[in-house]
Amino acid sequence: MKQTINSLGHHLVLLLCWLLLATGVNAQQNLVIDLSPVDGITLTPENILNFRLQAMGTSVGKVQITGTIRYRNSPQNFSYSFKYDLHAGMNTIDAGQAHPQWQFSSPALKELFFNYRTLPEGTYEYCVSAAPISAFGEVSASPFDECLYHRSEDVFLINLLEPEDKAKIHEYTPMLSWVANYSFSNELTYRLRVAEIKQGQNPVNAVMLNQPVYDEKNLMQNSKIYPIYARPLVKNQPYAWTVDAYYKGILLGGAETWQFIIKEDTISNTAPGDQSYIDIKRENGQTKQYAIGVLKLKYVLDLARKDRLTVSLVDASGAAVNLKTQELEAVYGDNRYVIDLRENASLKHNNNYVLYMKSRRGEVFKFPFQYINPEFTK
Repeated sequence: MKQTINSLGHHLVLLLCWLLLATGVNAQQNLVIDLSPVDGITLTPENILNFRLQAMGTSVGKVQITGTIRYRNSPQNFSYSFKYDLHAGMNTIDAGQAHPQWQFSSPALKELFFNYRTLPEGTYEYCVSAAPISAFGEVSASPFDECLYHRSEDVFLINLLEPEDKAKIHEYTPMLSWVANYSFSNELTYRLRVAEIKQGQNPVNAVMLNQPVYDEKNLMQNSKIYPIYARPLVKNQPYAWTVDAYYKGILLGGAETWQFIIKEDTISNTAPGDQSYIDIKRENGQTKQYAIGVLKLKYVLDLARKDRLTVSLVDASGAAVNLKTQELEAVYGDNRYVIDLRENASLKHNNNYVLYMKSRRGEVFKFPFQYINPEFTK
């Protein structure tokens, strides 16, 4: 009789194990996490919970939902978790009922995500798991989960300005300038790199593979004169340069990579199309420039929506020179002008002149230059 009871107990244990195993197998088939609504989009606090949960059969009740974002080759990560009531069929998360508890690897990452609705550049893994919660409040150790990969890119929200791409310049200490199109650009710092382009390389490979001749981080401004403490630039050597933007040490993205080359510092070897745009507000009479047939000017308007610049020209003696272009219209932002001096005035080769530009606000910008007739440089 005792042997029969023991045999019966053994069979009951086996039956219970089988039922538990069968329940686990069925459970694995009862819940599907669908991340397709958030696949391929930039994640923000408003859309990060826009995934769906397909509960097949009867209601699975309360679950613990956890989401994690981890970057490849970077310590940046964050996660959230909350409890949610799931019902049979398709479940879309109601943001009003979800009250996630968030954890971030750094306060700066939290600020980027919540304050500025952006994420650092790079490839990250976004995983969502749902663990059933028993009637006793125990969270299952075998959650359902799903993951996707996405690359966060800034699509060149940092734009290089000067020297222009493939520019031929004369200065051995050129001004390098750029602009960041972020709403919080005043809170960014920059890394500026310049590298030699070796034979067979393109500019991107040069910056990535070669030892920089100049590499400086934590720049606060949007321009930098090539410093004397960097390795000196040499003529006829092509250089690549680019800029990366950081928010409190977190890489947001980088600009395209441009190139320039220093040619012999003589005007006779320079073609008219090789000139760069000169920022008239920044220069404002500080140095004399060359004008090879044309003047290429840049005017950044940041204090008004529109402006009108009155233009006048004088020679070295201060006598007025007739200039057909007398006004230039400007709108908020970066304005570029090309004044063809051959069509607008009668200037003498190698003579010195001064161009004056006056804004509506009464600001006067002075631009001294030496005129070079392009016919004499061929």
